[in-house]
Order: sequence, then structure tokens, then C-alpha cells
Amino acid sequence: MRRKIVVIGGGIVGSSIAALLPDDVSVTVLDQGPAGRLAGSTGHAPGFVGLLNEVPVLTELARASAELYDDLELDGTRGFDRVGGVEVADSPEAAEKLAERAELAAAAGLPHRLLDAAETAWLAPDLINPARCRAGLHFPADGTARAGVITAALRERSSAQFVADAAVVGIDLRGDRVAAVRTGTETYPADDVVLASGIWGPVVASLVDVQLPLTPVAHPYVYGPERASGPATPFVRWPEHHVYARDHGGRLGLGTYDHAPQPVPLDELGRNAEQPWPGELFDDPVRRAMQLLPTPFDLAERLNGVFATTPDNLPFLGPVPHVPGLWSAVAIWVTAAGGAARALVDQLLGAEPRFPDLHTLAPTRFAGQDPANLQSRSLALYNDIYASL
Repeated sequence: MRRKIVVIGGGIVGSSIAALLPDDVSVTVLDQGPAGRLAGSTGHAPGFVGLLNEVPVLTELARASAELYDDLELDGTRGFDRVGGVEVADSPEAAEKLAERAELAAAAGLPHRLLDAAETAWLAPDLINPARCRAGLHFPADGTARAGVITAALRERSSAQFVADAAVVGIDLRGDRVAAVRTGTETYPADDVVLASGIWGPVVASLVDVQLPLTPVAHPYVYGPERASGPATPFVRWPEHHVYARDHGGRLGLGTYDHAPQPVPLDELGRNAEQPWPGELFDDPVRRAMQLLPTPFDLAERLNGVFATTPDNLPFLGPVPHVPGLWSAVAIWVTAAGGAARALVDQLLGAEPRFPDLHTLAPTRFAGQDPANLQSRSLALYNDIYASL
């Protein structure tokens, strides 16, 4: 009898898992969103894929993700472009931090180059204000993802059954082991169940009394008006200002973490990873961020997207030991999605691990700790979202 795996969540993580599982496994992917639309965080992601992380396992997951995305396309549109990434320093202290980051990149074997102000501004002249640039660090192997294209291409590569409008209402156990997943209309027998449900992870996990200390937070990203496409430029980050920007080809985009964290209660999530724009609460940090550009652009679209934070800024990836057959793959960004899926599939199949220190991502690593304290720790890391504790 074929092994049955049910994946809950059809975004880039769930679709990557489905595409990487072998054909001799029966895979069903349940997604609460409508067909043809990515309503979760995948569908709202700005698509930065920066390979370097201060936590080595995340660097390796990002590297594996980029390798998976490299050859994905849909109807002639590439899912991933190695346009590079550049980190900009606006102060002597930030320039010193870039030098430390360069040492980390060297240790990880990632191509990189420290730049002076003129070289940095030349890489992305529409995004980097020379007057606010002291130095830069260029990562040529970084890239930008079209998450929707990648997800659709992965689904085409997979032999899985994808079911839309399939909100999960129950996970049945036989003894203490998973046995089936229920939606409002169907029951899907399962030998293994994978939670790839993003910001809804805690809600789904609670169906089997599993606590995942994940906090959904609101985050501003804005787009400029349509314009003629020019040569591809690297995406840009200003770590000291908690700002990042990207040339999307036909328009510019900018996001900022330079504001008080805005947690979104689980009972207010709905079925879309987007919240109403909160006015001045996000308008003011966006105005400040615009000053880092050579010329602030007019806002054509405002997005208040929701993504997952954790108490150490690390994913919840791996088995849930006290519920045999239950696996977690949540709090994972586009940057690490493909690599995390490969790591989880290795574990599902009992293969030799190819990534270091996966135990640091264990879903139960905060078991027994105070939920309120864990949420406070998650929110405290929001402004420095690329840091880890």
C-alpha cells in the first residue's frame, strides 16, 4: 500500500515538499485558499533571496532553495533571477558591521565583495542615494524570486493532488498517531501530516493540542507606479535603518521594519495574509524609508502583509515527537522554503541528513515555556528580523 502524506498548506513550502517527494508516495495538498490564488504569505512576499545568515543552517537552506529555484519557470517566465543583493551602510558603525558580514560570507564560501560608496550606488542607482551611502557589501549569488511563478512551477512538477478551498477542521488520531485530516466536506486518510500552513500554523497545530509559539505580524510594503523596465539591479538592504527595496522590473518596491511591531491575533487572520492599511502607523516609517532613495516614488499600492515571527527568528521544521506522523514546516520564508522542504523530505524518507544542526529548528524547542514571554521575545526581534538569538 502506498504511503499517504497530507500536506496542509499549498504555498511555496507545501508545494516544494510535494514536488520533492517521490512518485511512489501518495501526496495530497490541502489549501484553504481559492484555486488560482496564493492568499497566504507566499502570495504577498517581496521575493528577496539573500543567502547569508548568521545561523549556518539557514545559510545552507537558502543556498539549497536558490539551487532549486534556478531552473523553475512557467510559460517562459523565470521564477528566480540571480540579480545579486547589496547591503548599504550609512554610518561608520554600519560599515564595520558589513566588514564582519563579509567575514561570515567568506567562512560560508559565499561570493561577496566590499564596496566603497561610489561602487555601491552604481549597482542600483534608482534605489541607493549616494548621499546616504558610506559603503556596501555585494552578494552576487543572491537573487529575487517570483514566488507565485515558483509555486506554480513546483506544482506542475509534482504528481500530488492539490485541493483548493479545503480549510482543515480536524486531524484524527489513531492512538497517539495521525490517521486522517478532515475538511468541512472530506476526510483524507494519512500516514503522515505536514503542517505547511504558515501564519495559520498555530491554529492547525492546536487541533492535536500542539503549541507552536508563532506570532503573526503585520508589515508594510509599498509599490511605485508602473514604469519602463531597465537592466536588472540587485535588491538593496539598509540593515541599520531596517529598510529594504527592490526593482520589480516594471515598478519599484520598498519595505520597512522601522516601526513598533504589530501582532495580528490568530482569531483576526481570516483566510488572507493581508490586513487593512493602518494609516499613519505605517505611513510615517514609509516616509522615513523613502529618504534613503535618490528620489522618493509616489505610492501606487500599499500592502499590509502578514508573516510569521518566532522567539528566535528560526523556523519550526521537523517531526513533532509526541504525535508520531506529524511534521512541521512553518515560519519559513521564500528564502529558505525550497531548502527547508528538501530537509523535511529527507527526514520523512529516512534519508541521510544533508543540512547541519537541524535540531536547532525542532518544533518543540520551546516546550513548557510561558506563551506570553515567547510572544514578547518574537516581537522584540521584529525590527532586526534577520537576527537570531
